[in-house]
Amino acid sequence: MGRRVYLVLLALLAVALGNYIWGDMLFLRADGLVLRERALVEATSTIRVEGVAVRRGQGVSAGQTLLKVGSIEILERIADYASRNAELVEREAALRSRANIVGELLPLADKRMNETSRMVQELQDLKAKSIVSSQRLEEVTAVAYTAQTEFVRLSSEKESLVAEIEAVAQARAHSLEALSNLEEYYANGIVSASKSGQVGEIVPSVGEVFRAGDSMLSIISGDAYVLVYLPSNYWFQLDAGMKVEIANGRQSAAGYISEILPVSQSVPPEFQQAFRPDQTRQLARVEFEEPSLFPTAANVRVTRPNIVHQAYAWLKEL
Repeated sequence: MGRRVYLVLLALLAVALGNYIWGDMLFLRADGLVLRERALVEATSTIRVEGVAVRRGQGVSAGQTLLKVGSIEILERIADYASRNAELVEREAALRSRANIVGELLPLADKRMNETSRMVQELQDLKAKSIVSSQRLEEVTAVAYTAQTEFVRLSSEKESLVAEIEAVAQARAHSLEALSNLEEYYANGIVSASKSGQVGEIVPSVGEVFRAGDSMLSIISGDAYVLVYLPSNYWFQLDAGMKVEIANGRQSAAGYISEILPVSQSVPPEFQQAFRPDQTRQLARVEFEEPSLFPTAANVRVTRPNIVHQAYAWLKEL
């Protein structure tokens, strides 16, 4: 009897050792994580949390207020844009005033230039007949030159003012648009939900400060699925649509492999084994046949349905 017990124990040990070493090649036994789509709410500048309107796990709808934050950087930028816009308005008003003055003076300068040019022509005719002295002709010619110079200057200034007013108007329009977009983006520090879902496990506290790029909270939405780390080697056929069982030791659910992903990833620390080195395994996506009751980020085990589950499914089909 002792030898029989010893041989049975030895056989069980051999089976357990063989199952540990080669079991993954014969049976589908893969670790996975229950995931859902996660939308992160990140800080775009250095901000301070002034109010929190949600709690962990709370359901929220799109557009609902999540946080009230304050950012000195954005407020300073808004003030800079407002100050720049005021300067541009003042400059545009000054340019338009100058353009109006030039527009009023230009016809007078044109009339003066034409009259002095006519006088020069008449004096030249009289000079040819020796009726007018050369000194008088030179004086009128100098006046005509001054009148023509003034007309050319005013004409050039008018063209320059038109171009400058257009450039300032465009700059002011861009400044107003940037100011409007920044104020709309800042929304007085109100952070709203981008989609409906549930608040994640991390919620900031009032007074907490975040730098640009820091994650403040997350919104979990969509149907749950399992990201599975397939065995390194297996001798069975594995295709999309294959029925599987998902369990975490306390509850189980039926599912199917929806997609075998063409990517690999290192096994997370919680799935690593003490006597096996860190491995990189191919990923697969498993969908639940019915709405999942598994919590997000739960560790699960994905296997083929056992005989009992297969018989139950067969009876349901009948």
